[in-house]
Amino acid sequence: MGTMVVGFRLGSDAKGRQATLVLTQAGVLHQSTGVLGMAPRSSKPHAPINPDPHPVPRQAAELRKVYHVLIGRGFTRELIAPACVRLETDEYPLHDKPYGPHAPRPHPELLADFTGAAPAGHGSLEDALAAFYTAIGLTPRPRTAVPPGTGRVPARVRQALHTLAEGGALTSAPRSGPAWAITGRGVRLHVGTASRTLDPREAADLQAALTAWLHHQQSTRPGGT
Repeated sequence: MGTMVVGFRLGSDAKGRQATLVLTQAGVLHQSTGVLGMAPRSSKPHAPINPDPHPVPRQAAELRKVYHVLIGRGFTRELIAPACVRLETDEYPLHDKPYGPHAPRPHPELLADFTGAAPAGHGSLEDALAAFYTAIGLTPRPRTAVPPGTGRVPARVRQALHTLAEGGALTSAPRSGPAWAITGRGVRLHVGTASRTLDPREAADLQAALTAWLHHQQSTRPGGT
């Protein structure tokens, strides 16, 4: 019979760690962690709250949350891009009261099956979840604009996060005028021989101003909205 699932695996080169999460059609969230290049260890799965008429959407929200938390912690390497796949492995039956002595057991075979069945290449978490919803007969949630920082992290941002996680610096292109450098310790502006480090509030204000300017530029260009 098999099991329909959606999941991903992210890695952190700086930490030398990996994390895999898989959500099944029964609403059970399986996960494993481990050292990069080594067999991961399965953790105790998270079963849906009982009774719950909408276990999959609630667990999908948790999947999204963990995905973005991992990205923020430097797990920016896509070892397995988000994907919806049908596995040959049958998931352990979920007890009517899936807690205490009846809590679901770790299922390393299911996670290993996902690892082998997931397609290569890039994929977005929202696309994978939409395909998963459709495959199990649920209506995908409407696509809406999301606030900055909550949607899929672009490749350029993932690479920048990777650089910072490894202790590197992000710098502007070499030039004679003003320049900037960003490290895990802060944001530093350079003008000639003078330089100044911004505190977190000043950096946030600068980000807001630059974001507003970029949106303004887009809206004032011919054909802009």
